[in-house]
Amino acid sequence: MQLSTDMQFPIIYLHIPKTAGTSFRISAEHYFGPWNVLNDYGENSPNTSEDILNAFYSNNDVALLKSKGIEKKFLTGHFSLGKYREVFPQSPVVTFFRDPVDRVISEYVHFSTHYGFEGSLEDFYRKKHFQNRQARALSGATPMDLDYFGITENYEESLQRFNNRYGTNFPMAVLNQGKYSGGVENVGNSDEIAEIRELNHEDVAMYELALENFDKQDDSPRPVLLTAERYCGHLGGVRNDKMYGWTVDRLSEQPAELCVSVNGEQRLSGVANVFREDIRRKGIHISGECGFEIPLETLGSVSAGDTISVRTADGSYELPNSPMIVPAA
Repeated sequence: MQLSTDMQFPIIYLHIPKTAGTSFRISAEHYFGPWNVLNDYGENSPNTSEDILNAFYSNNDVALLKSKGIEKKFLTGHFSLGKYREVFPQSPVVTFFRDPVDRVISEYVHFSTHYGFEGSLEDFYRKKHFQNRQARALSGATPMDLDYFGITENYEESLQRFNNRYGTNFPMAVLNQGKYSGGVENVGNSDEIAEIRELNHEDVAMYELALENFDKQDDSPRPVLLTAERYCGHLGGVRNDKMYGWTVDRLSEQPAELCVSVNGEQRLSGVANVFREDIRRKGIHISGECGFEIPLETLGSVSAGDTISVRTADGSYELPNSPMIVPAA
């Protein structure tokens, strides 16, 4: 799949700390221009873009964020996959993976050098915040669920493959490499390294999976729905003799068509278009018009103990919590 520079949605780059992310971001700024790059490194970071601060952190205005985002070419920062996946459902998501032991030690060096961390390596890597950073960034996804991933240790080759895939020409830049007076190679004895691997077993498994599949990535077109299925939603339950829930069609963002069955017999079809402020506020759907409230009486004869299932009209997706057993009155 190739994306031209006039694309109407940004490439989303998950910047996992100490995986060559700063180099990649600077390359993006050189290629697209810094005015075309959105950065989200947290509400209090000086590197976070004003558009992100205004739309996301100050007002939680997903519609504004989306309108700003489609004007840009690149969105990056220290956030997890789930944060922007629903805001820009057409955007390809890319990242880099690094050997977990090297990544942890590099982050320790970085914090010791730049943020005044005075504890030992052991003090650092035993903090849960610094464990399994790569796995947590993917929010349960795998490397193959992403549109593209690179390997930090093969950065130059990874960058070239990225350029080939997207028709870009990101320049080579190597920045923000950690320096340590003792030398990174002298940080961590064999016992500490073994413990780092154990505490970061999720990252170890993910990195091994990334290495195994790095060469299997190809340039063929693919649906850019990222790690998610086309649909997401939830069957909430029954309240006041109404069944309620929500469904989002990520591909079109139009109200999803649903079919409701009782004990395996289809009884009703319709669209999920009831406004849900909670879904809009969380950024799952741009307008929030994705809910449904179905009076049980419209389903015909329904009794306690019957099972009600809700699926999309194409039959490809059954809502979580479906089938649901009708509770006693």
